[in-house]
Amino acid sequence: MGYNHILLVDDNESIHEDIESILSNSVSKEDEELKGIEDELFGSSPNEQEKAGNIVNYEIDHAYQGMEAVEMVSEAYETGNPYALIFMDVRMPPGIDGIQTIKQIWEDYPYTEIVICTAYSDYSWDKIVSNLGSTDKLLFMKKPFDATALKQIALTLTTKWKLQQEAISYTEKLEKEVEERTSELNELVEKHKEMKNKAEKASAAKSVFLANMSHEIRTPMNGVIGMTDLLLETDLNKEQKELSRMAKRSGESLLRVINDILDFSKVEAGKMDIESVPFNIRDLVNEVVEMISLSSDKKGLSIEFTIDDDIPNRLLGDPTRLRQVLINYGSNAVKFTEKGNILFEADLLESAGSKQLIRLTVNDTGIGIAEEKQSTIFSSFSQADSSTTRKFGGTGLGLAICRQLAELMDGEVGLESKKGEGSSFYFTVPLEKVPSEKKTDSDIQNGEKGLESLDRSLRILVAEDNKVNQMVTTKMLESEGFTVDIVETGTEAVEQNEVNTYDLILMDIQMPEMDGYEATEKIRKIEKRTGGHIPILALTASAMEKDRDLCLQAGMDDYIAKPVDKQDLIATIKNVIERDFRLANK
Repeated sequence: MGYNHILLVDDNESIHEDIESILSNSVSKEDEELKGIEDELFGSSPNEQEKAGNIVNYEIDHAYQGMEAVEMVSEAYETGNPYALIFMDVRMPPGIDGIQTIKQIWEDYPYTEIVICTAYSDYSWDKIVSNLGSTDKLLFMKKPFDATALKQIALTLTTKWKLQQEAISYTEKLEKEVEERTSELNELVEKHKEMKNKAEKASAAKSVFLANMSHEIRTPMNGVIGMTDLLLETDLNKEQKELSRMAKRSGESLLRVINDILDFSKVEAGKMDIESVPFNIRDLVNEVVEMISLSSDKKGLSIEFTIDDDIPNRLLGDPTRLRQVLINYGSNAVKFTEKGNILFEADLLESAGSKQLIRLTVNDTGIGIAEEKQSTIFSSFSQADSSTTRKFGGTGLGLAICRQLAELMDGEVGLESKKGEGSSFYFTVPLEKVPSEKKTDSDIQNGEKGLESLDRSLRILVAEDNKVNQMVTTKMLESEGFTVDIVETGTEAVEQNEVNTYDLILMDIQMPEMDGYEATEKIRKIEKRTGGHIPILALTASAMEKDRDLCLQAGMDDYIAKPVDKQDLIATIKNVIERDFRLANK
């Protein structure tokens, strides 16, 4: 692109000669003076030709009528050599005048610099502004011309045009780069959306898979563990009892694996809820120690616990999750300790008003953990030594879940261990002290009445389509003296509840004809017309958090997941019956 391309537009040929002569490449005293002014205004030119002769070379074209000029400007742009400057006469009969010519040129090429050269005042300034709308690219020169002024104007305006074209080119380049980058970003955004959708679909598919697999495994597991429990209550010889206990422990180990995977999935999905209910930490630790002691009998380990006397009796927190962490710590202690003892400790670290910072620790005399392995022991799918997976089993998720649960309760986990000398696993958790409450005589009387009401023989309707689970549940309930009726569909459960009087319904969820949700909703609708309320306890292999919520939304009073421990089942039934009794007597 020629930055010194000039067009002279005038109907007088002598004007063309005068301007071209002034801008020609001849050296004069005026040229040297002009060069000094140029250097002062713009700095020394880098152009070697200018350095040598102090002269700017212009490429000059000529037009003698307005329309001719318009056509030449258009052709110059099309050929890639546009005009940097136009000297424009005003009067050019018989065609369009200079102002009309400028207006047409600027319509298509608005950046063109133009100098109006005239000896007459054909247009007032206001009229020019009215016709052209813009004057920032317009200068006036009166004829006859001053040579120095003409050269200075030519140099100034061609330089201005050059800088303007470079700015336009740079802007276009930037716009292109921005457009390309925007296009790349849009592609990345679309890919991100696509990946996000795929991840969400994969997560949903994983949840569905886990829910289905959990249900399908828990249903037969309920039969395996339940039947084993019932078998252990029969008259067995020593060897038979030992084999039965081993079968039960194997079933419970499989159940722990299932629970670990489900819990890990819940925490990952942000669906693990933390409760805040009153509980007694002494009872909680004692209960865990009793459970751990059962699994440590064969090894002959000594299981003990100590509770700090300063810990309040009643605290607010999530006893279920605290128990889960302690059981995990305790189970690992038994698993990795061949001889010696296991000690559970509960200590009060800080007490400020109602806020209590508790540390729960499980110490063992087991195999210990090498120092370099300790930093990853609470990570997912991690164990101190890969050989322990083969020797001791486990998913490698238990301690990761402990860490996640502690963090959800605003606590933290940690350990101290030495290879071959045992380990101390601990977690700290902030809890609230519950103000002491005095029971009134009416509370005591109502409680006693509620407990007395549980001593009578209960008639329970069990809605369950699986034959093995029917037998397991029936045997568990009948061993407590309850009367049991069995139905296999939700439809039958609704019908039987209308014609018989029951104290409780154990409702499976997945049944043919009508599921447990719909059956419960129908029973609750009937009760709105007839009055009364029968406690309904969900007994299901669907163990995801949403399943519990769906059960409660359908109108069930509580939820227990398969496989069911007999003691847990009886305790839950008693809680539901007692709660219903108290509500009815308010």
